[in-house]
Amino acid sequence: MKILHTADWHLGKRLYKHDLADDHVRFLDWLAETIEARDIDVLLIAGDIFDTTNPNDGSMSLYYQFLTRMLPLQRQIIITGGNHDSASKLNAPRELLRHLNIHVVGCTTGDCVDEVLRLSAGSSDLLVAAVPYLRDADLRQSISGQTYEDRVEQVRMGIRNHYQRIADHCQTAYPNVPVLAMGHLYVNGATISPESEREIHAVGGQAAFSTEHFPEGFDYVALGHIHVPQQIGTSELVRYSGSPLPLSFSERDNRHQVLELTVDNGKITRVEPVPVPRFRSLRHVVGTLDFVREVLEKIEVDEDALPTLVEVLVEEESENLAIRQHFDQLQRDYAGAPFLLAKTRLMFRNKLKGLAELYVADTYLKDLSYTDVFAKRLEASGVEDGQRQILLETYRDLHRIVTENGPSPVLLHENPANSLS
Repeated sequence: MKILHTADWHLGKRLYKHDLADDHVRFLDWLAETIEARDIDVLLIAGDIFDTTNPNDGSMSLYYQFLTRMLPLQRQIIITGGNHDSASKLNAPRELLRHLNIHVVGCTTGDCVDEVLRLSAGSSDLLVAAVPYLRDADLRQSISGQTYEDRVEQVRMGIRNHYQRIADHCQTAYPNVPVLAMGHLYVNGATISPESEREIHAVGGQAAFSTEHFPEGFDYVALGHIHVPQQIGTSELVRYSGSPLPLSFSERDNRHQVLELTVDNGKITRVEPVPVPRFRSLRHVVGTLDFVREVLEKIEVDEDALPTLVEVLVEEESENLAIRQHFDQLQRDYAGAPFLLAKTRLMFRNKLKGLAELYVADTYLKDLSYTDVFAKRLEASGVEDGQRQILLETYRDLHRIVTENGPSPVLLHENPANSLS
């Protein structure tokens, strides 16, 4: 049996104002061809299929077009929800998809039996523990007076207990059958991308989870959530496949890949990285205005690739009107270039008071995540660190409720004074 481990597609992703739909079209074409050419039996997608909980029509079309393309190949596909996904949207067609050998687990039901699938190909059998992203609400109950550390410990133990129940069920119901576990979480020691996963360490206390917390009984753990491909700890069988495309400029030099696993005689005998072609180059250019223009003039263009996206940071010593005017002209001068300026920013060193106080002349609210904005508000209000973590966590839960289900009538009509208390 041959299995392809993928994760973190993030369909619908934009780099600043630039849509990456063309990148995803090329990736999905390549993936379909690779599955057929390498005779893959099972495709795993370990969370974050979409970039937002409300994917646009184009993203949904890409998703269903790919699944439709897989039908004649008669492969088995297992999809688990990630923290960026709406569980309800993923689960909506699950009963129909199940009859097409496409298994979707958008969220946990609390019953481990619902997350265990038995697959067969040739003479090989395999159990897949299709564990989706486990949200705080799935793992703990909030108790008045709990410290932040108590809440983190509850979540960490909740994750471990969830995997332990699955491992016990597999051992009891299907002895001597290899078990592959999926997961969408941060595991201690993982190398992260600074831009794409700014929230990783604060998501639901999962930063406290380590490889030793996975119980015995899993022959391989296929992880998603971290965009950098890597194995975790000393085991070669706990791995992040990483994102198949660069999803931020900090990922421009990542070695994007998917992972091919071979199951033979009841064992996973081989794990082989399969490099994903680079469909578009990302460039980051930093320096004086003159230096930036010099670099832009020398950018080489690959006619077969999508247009290069360039992020520009102009650094000048002192603020002056002429520099601002020349900086403003930059976008206009390169409007017809064979590359695209995705982002341009201007910084003056004499305004630099500290790393947290960069003076940037071209910063937009859209460049910040909703938690960035809320964190700044808490910082400005002088909220202490421990309380800040709890408020950030609560804010994420509220944001998820509103984006996935729409505003709750309770939230809309409750007395504001009671809400604040």
